[in-house]
Amino acid sequence: MLKTTTFMLKIYKAMSHYNYLIEKTKIIAFLVLIFSFVVGCGGVVKVQQKNIHKHFKGKNFENQMTGLVVIDQEKSDTLVNINGSQYFIPASNTKIFTLFTALELLPEKMPLFKYQKKGKDSILIAGMGNPTPFHPFFKDSTLVSELAKYIHVGIVENRLLDFPYGPGWAWEDYDTYYAPERAALPLYGNVFNVIKNDTVSIQEPKLFASLVKKNENQFYRSIEKNIFYLPEKKPLSLEIPYKTSDSVTAILLGNLLKKEIFILPEFTGKTEIAYGTSRDSVLERMMEVSDNFLAEQLLLSAAEFTLDSMQASVIQEYMLKGSLKDLVQKPRWVDGSGLSRYNLFTPLSIAQVLHKMYLKYSWNKLIRFFPIGGEKGTLKNWFKGEQKPYIYAKTGSLGNNYCLSGFLITKKNKTLIFSYMNNHFTKPSSQIKQEMEIVLEAIRDHY
Repeated sequence: MLKTTTFMLKIYKAMSHYNYLIEKTKIIAFLVLIFSFVVGCGGVVKVQQKNIHKHFKGKNFENQMTGLVVIDQEKSDTLVNINGSQYFIPASNTKIFTLFTALELLPEKMPLFKYQKKGKDSILIAGMGNPTPFHPFFKDSTLVSELAKYIHVGIVENRLLDFPYGPGWAWEDYDTYYAPERAALPLYGNVFNVIKNDTVSIQEPKLFASLVKKNENQFYRSIEKNIFYLPEKKPLSLEIPYKTSDSVTAILLGNLLKKEIFILPEFTGKTEIAYGTSRDSVLERMMEVSDNFLAEQLLLSAAEFTLDSMQASVIQEYMLKGSLKDLVQKPRWVDGSGLSRYNLFTPLSIAQVLHKMYLKYSWNKLIRFFPIGGEKGTLKNWFKGEQKPYIYAKTGSLGNNYCLSGFLITKKNKTLIFSYMNNHFTKPSSQIKQEMEIVLEAIRDHY
């Protein structure tokens, strides 16, 4: 009885925290409802789906789409299925599919470039989508150290078979840090780094320093070319995507190597592959901070390494006909990051992919990739555990959409797989997260 009372008071406090204006009788009814769907008879904890359905039909879920799937992976038992077969815009939950693809197809060392040696002092290379060379976080210089051995260096042109932007990306995001262009041989994360305060100004790559204009433009870069606009007075720290091309890549690489880089149409004959950064370090960074650029490049790298084709759609179809052919609902999967609103996934399909990873990879390996509630990454300020973390999951945020999919550890130390998706709401996302916390904590405490 004491345990029951404590649990009810806990939920009452959580609800009061974000100011639900519900009469006292309705609050009591709601608490009874929540308690009834998480506690079964005879000491056996059981989730009652019919009561959860009633909960999700409440006023807090009006005028939005919500889906929740919870799976006991040990028993392969679906505990909760609310709109599990409904398609949702997943936002960055798409990165779960990119993570699985990279783990399945990419080697432990990321492919860096394909090459042919031309005698002892010449080399021709083609990028393989690796995002790490001189990236602001990784700062990997392996590309330059490998190419510095040669007098003559050439790059193969037109390797990227996709547009630089993904299908359905918002055009006005072109100058924002989270939407760099995709490329075969990216450098510096395909962004122009600017750090400016009262005493110092750092601009990298330096190629673009002479292309900066100081004014209060609406955007930080021209939409058509690499002309950058910075406010003159206020301090700032920006990562501004630059426009990519084979010629820009050749100039940037030439500046690094201090030599002219030639652009050639294609390879003729057999090629070899040079390898670079640890794959898992790139995956960890992608998932922890929800890095869209890394996600897009990982998908391209997997396509190039597996199918010799730098095109996202071919590797997506390859996965959907292979490792993901048994998904209960085939997704509409158009990019690697989830920036596109064209993506459509169901909670059941996301849970299935999480289950595949749980069965194939060790727990210690998996939790390295996922943000941790109250501790790490995009979940640092949400879903905090009481004495230890209970949520290891990928967030997915777009305007009017918030999704969370991953693993939930119950107080009885059971590992549950869940996908909780919310679309088309107009209230602040903080209210959505607070509502989610109530449900996820109830499952944690009573299963």
